Amino acid sequence: MRIERDSETGSHRVLKALAAGLAVAALAVTAHVAKIAESPVAGAVPALASFGPGKIGALRAVQLDQTGAVPAGTAALGREALAKAPLDYLPFMAVAAEGFRSKGAIGSEADARLLAEALRRNPRSREARYFLMRHELGRGDLKAAVYHISVLNRLSNGVTDQLMPGLGAAIRSEKQVDEAVAALAPYPELLEPFLKGFTAKPKPAALSTRLVARLPRSSFADPDVRKSAVKVLISAQAFAQARALWGTSGTGGLVHSPEFSDRNAPPPFNWELRANSTGAAERDPNGGLTIDYFGRTPGPLVSQLLTLTPGTYKARLDYRTLSGVPGALGLQMTCAGKELLVFNQPLTGAAGASQALVVTFTVPQGCPGQILAIAGRVQESRDAQLVLVRKLDVTQGAAK
Repeated sequence: MRIERDSETGSHRVLKALAAGLAVAALAVTAHVAKIAESPVAGAVPALASFGPGKIGALRAVQLDQTGAVPAGTAALGREALAKAPLDYLPFMAVAAEGFRSKGAIGSEADARLLAEALRRNPRSREARYFLMRHELGRGDLKAAVYHISVLNRLSNGVTDQLMPGLGAAIRSEKQVDEAVAALAPYPELLEPFLKGFTAKPKPAALSTRLVARLPRSSFADPDVRKSAVKVLISAQAFAQARALWGTSGTGGLVHSPEFSDRNAPPPFNWELRANSTGAAERDPNGGLTIDYFGRTPGPLVSQLLTLTPGTYKARLDYRTLSGVPGALGLQMTCAGKELLVFNQPLTGAAGASQALVVTFTVPQGCPGQILAIAGRVQESRDAQLVLVRKLDVTQGAAK
């Protein structure tokens, strides 16, 4: 996958497309205020000399359609209102909104000046700020667009979840990465939804690692930002970098918390326990895990992402089958992001007796990340198995 180079035309094309896509988000931005005005009560405007609430009231009743545009005639209504109520912000916004009626429209510079004037008169106008944000995106000014998104976020809860993922998904070039990080730096609350959006679409590995490298180090103090940044690095198969950012507990890229005692550190470099149609894995009150495979749908029930370097290793699993058919579950390792199976060994042995499964294996070249898992195995008999696992660890070197 290639990285787009930093042509001005290319960058603007992407951001203009994003501005068009964000038109639909206007409904979310203004979800609790469906009218174009800040108050839905059209008749609440006092009479202004010979001009009553009619024109302003009509503007207050204007609604954005499902594409985030105002209906035809809004600009004309705004000009009439402006002649009678020159101090109100609504006429300025109504005239400017005409420039955003068609899909992909980003308004003109004149529209932007009208919107700026509307905001000067009413800084809390969500709709005026939304249109101005679209304009700034369309002309390629990420810094200004992100500023307006940050204000919208303070005015309306949930705005970042609607707008920032789209911005993250649209990033395609190194220049856009640098501009986006610089624009987001003053607004750390926007980083996590931006990173989520970035990973929503496949990106070149170099672009993903560049993004994380450019993020302010202080932003990783937020566990949600750190978690999202780790996901960005994993999507780039930069597993060692992701492990280093994830945390410092554990050493050498081997198994973290082999006795399953760490309940706080998040996956994927800590154990991920699943409960689904395959079965259920949960921590036992006396230590370890109970893993219940239903026998119908094969798949992993507990897993951890490792970053072993190429070489020979030994995996040891201490367990006891509590019920069901031994061998229905298996200990397996695969190369992350690839269809390469390193090993898959059944959990056999008589039920009720403590067992130790030891597997010597080799991590090949080109396998920088490995998924160690206990999983339900494919079997015609569809047997179930319930086990108690006390410890699962990996050490370097062959078994002796």
